[in-house]
Amino acid sequence: MAWYSTLTNIFSGAVDIIKEPVKGWQERKTIKAKSQVDIAKLNAQAGVEKAKAIVEMAKTGQKIEADWDAKAQEQAKFSWKDEALMLLLFSPVFFLFLSAFLPAEYQAKIIGAVNALNEFPTWYVVMLLGIVASVFGLRWLIGPLVRKMTNK
Repeated sequence: MAWYSTLTNIFSGAVDIIKEPVKGWQERKTIKAKSQVDIAKLNAQAGVEKAKAIVEMAKTGQKIEADWDAKAQEQAKFSWKDEALMLLLFSPVFFLFLSAFLPAEYQAKIIGAVNALNEFPTWYVVMLLGIVASVFGLRWLIGPLVRKMTNK
């Protein structure tokens, strides 16, 4: 039975030679799989944190815009700009009303002057709208108007 013991030792040694690299390979594969899971968890967590940050920034941005508009309306109490802009904006309406009592050529000239606003460049009209919106606290109105004007 000595030969059996020798054969078992040789076979055991050969199995150990093969077993160790396979065991190391399996450990490396397990570590790699675990690290990929950890990376996926971290990416998911980063995505959640990024979404939370975006929501918070949106809330803060909305609050800032609301504060800005409220401040503009509060400062309007002590400013003459509002009255000047109102006079400027409503003067064509006033003159059109008066033109009903004037000769027809004046009415045509007033309507022509108002229609000439269509010839102004878009950047100029956007600038005017921005000024009016900031003075009256209507900044929320500007975005849709600008998009509508630039899509023409």
